[in-house]
Amino acid sequence: MLRMEQLVNRYIKEKRKEDFALIYRLTFDDLYRFVLSKTNNREVTEEIVSDTYFLLLDLIFKYDSSKSKFSTFLFGIALNKLRQRWSKEKSYISFSLDEDIEIEQESETYPEREKLSKKICHAFPSLSTKYMEVIQKRFFESKSIRDVAKELNMSITNVTTIQNRALNKLREIINEKV
Repeated sequence: MLRMEQLVNRYIKEKRKEDFALIYRLTFDDLYRFVLSKTNNREVTEEIVSDTYFLLLDLIFKYDSSKSKFSTFLFGIALNKLRQRWSKEKSYISFSLDEDIEIEQESETYPEREKLSKKICHAFPSLSTKYMEVIQKRFFESKSIRDVAKELNMSITNVTTIQNRALNKLREIINEKV
């Protein structure tokens, strides 16, 4: 069976509708759960997920499997769609990763948090694959440390250490750009 990255790369090269349909089927459940965990609203979730896949049709050609996993790319699109919606509604729902990355600023107004979220998204691909994987599972997929440890076949202590190092690296990257 093809790995997701291989399937995506084949779709990019051959543009076969069947490949995109398979990508959709294989990623839908995880993406839906992720968005639902952020919105707690099925109607909004369905709209965001639908918008994400429509945008994916245009952006998939920018995907580079050497830089990140496809799920990270896809979830990033969904997260940006969520942020756009929250921005329009003027009611920002806290995103837990933002709270773990602090920039040395005097105020934490809505526009500042929005800028921080964008900086996190831009800095994320700079992390090592191991760091991205742990951060993705912990914060984008909202999984517990225990679940991440089990999925990645690591100890809880190891996952905690990697998570802390990854967050420190993100802080470092973001604070350099401030």
